[in-house]
Amino acid sequence: MIRRALISDIPEIVEIEDCSFKVPWPDFLFKAHLSNPGFLVYEEDRVLGYAIVSASDDKRKAHLQSIAVHRDYRRQGIASKLLEWCIDLVKLYGFNKMMLEVRENNTAAQFFYSKNGFIVVGKIDGYYLDDNAIVMCREI
Repeated sequence: MIRRALISDIPEIVEIEDCSFKVPWPDFLFKAHLSNPGFLVYEEDRVLGYAIVSASDDKRKAHLQSIAVHRDYRRQGIASKLLEWCIDLVKLYGFNKMMLEVRENNTAAQFFYSKNGFIVVGKIDGYYLDDNAIVMCREI
């Protein structure tokens, strides 16, 4: 089941974040996003994944800020379902593009996004503390 994130989900989201990223977001950043209608979780008996999508500075573009699935549940289509829900949600809000940044060294994530219709549109040197970012976009 995919639904909006709740304050009670934050500990499980932080656990997913910690096992997914070298430089994980702290819990207060997730708490700050709770009012965002694009903060979704994939839940079975527990939260298995999450995604955060919001408006970018350009009001026609949505921005996928983060998406992750607990390491024990990867490669089961959960991230694809979350991404699909995010795309459907921003379409409802009238956005016509979705943008994201991904680590240059994370070729698996780049492949995932490419498989889901995103194309490389740029690069930002030094975006992450230890890596550059590849900017990707998808028409909606």
